[in-house]
Amino acid sequence: MGRAGADRHVLVISVDGMGADFYRQTAPKARVPNLARLRAEGSSAEAVEGVYPSVTYPSHTTIVTGRSPAEHGIYSNVSVRVPGKKLAEWFWYAKDIKAPTLWDEARQAHLTSAAVSWPVTVGAAVDWNVPEIWDPGKGEGLDMQFLAQHSTPGLVQEAAQALGPMPTGTDNDAIRTHLAAYLLKKHRPNLMLVHLANLDHEEHEHGPASPQAAKALEESDVYIGELLKGLQEAGMADSTMVFIISDHGFLPIDHDIRPNVLLVKAGLLSADSTGQLTGGKIATLSNGGSFFIYWPDTENLRGEVQTALKPLIDQGILWAEFDHAALQDLGAEPAAKLALDAPKGYAFSGRAVGEVVGARKSAGGTHGYLPYRAGLEASFIAWGPRIRRGVNLHRIGMKSEGPTILKALGVSDPKFGDQPSLAEIFK
Repeated sequence: MGRAGADRHVLVISVDGMGADFYRQTAPKARVPNLARLRAEGSSAEAVEGVYPSVTYPSHTTIVTGRSPAEHGIYSNVSVRVPGKKLAEWFWYAKDIKAPTLWDEARQAHLTSAAVSWPVTVGAAVDWNVPEIWDPGKGEGLDMQFLAQHSTPGLVQEAAQALGPMPTGTDNDAIRTHLAAYLLKKHRPNLMLVHLANLDHEEHEHGPASPQAAKALEESDVYIGELLKGLQEAGMADSTMVFIISDHGFLPIDHDIRPNVLLVKAGLLSADSTGQLTGGKIATLSNGGSFFIYWPDTENLRGEVQTALKPLIDQGILWAEFDHAALQDLGAEPAAKLALDAPKGYAFSGRAVGEVVGARKSAGGTHGYLPYRAGLEASFIAWGPRIRRGVNLHRIGMKSEGPTILKALGVSDPKFGDQPSLAEIFK
């Protein structure tokens, strides 16, 4: 491994759900002066092809490993594959990652790292770490007391004392930004990873072209500006390269598909009177735009599963179906035997009661579809003292981002990731 310079700094800001169209200003229209400036003064991609399923945790882990989900081991957001067990546990723990990460590489090069709300970082070898995790019994809100139990010892308390009490109603991304800016100024890490999630939430609730999504994007742009200001105040602006990235785009939805209703009817799954799954011969997992199905290697249940799903196939309600071999080619979860991809306007539900296909009470948005589909493209902007101006990378693969960030850190490890870095963006 090549030796890095301690004067090198990299700030990676992930804006969850920010499709490339957002900063290209095609839709929706939003005032994003920081994104516009960074794009104009740096290098960027028109589209980033992500991983399957195109959801947050596998994507973020691909970004920091340069590997596909099949290689890095974070196959979806949730970690449960037991028929009938509630999907409350997510892939929160770094021990589940099976490939070297950017923070591992930084530590081996004697560089420091920090992370705020970055997925799959509980217990990670990060020097100053406030990971993304929540109490399953309370929901996905930021519970600082719960977070403190899983963060670098004393770090949340240290930051809270320095920053003072947050006003009631302060949104989660504002808190994340304050924490990250504090870590930049106090500890000056060589590698800083920040995950902003409000845009994703608004797109799920109201759709990617909604006024609420546009407002959330504008707020994300403000937070990016605050972090850039934090670099200035830390005296790091002249030595820091900034990467603005995302995990996936979004598609609008107005209908739900419930394959579990058909699978229960066929006897492959069991459910109680409320429609909650209680067990079965198979396991299923809804990823929004995709639906993964599992069964034991010792049994061949594909014929039974496809017979059960025949009504969906006959109605043309599936955009695509991927067998085990196709999923292997896509670098998806090795244990999955079958995956369904929904058409535009439709999302999969894990519910096992009600209509098989039905209109939603209100329109929204989702992701999880095959990442090559129009609208699912993720984002990439690079900016800083060693980044060339005006380079259009056009369409890139997400697996190239980790090696590029590693190169920006000044670390050379030819074994990291399985795609080369985007060398053309560097001066």
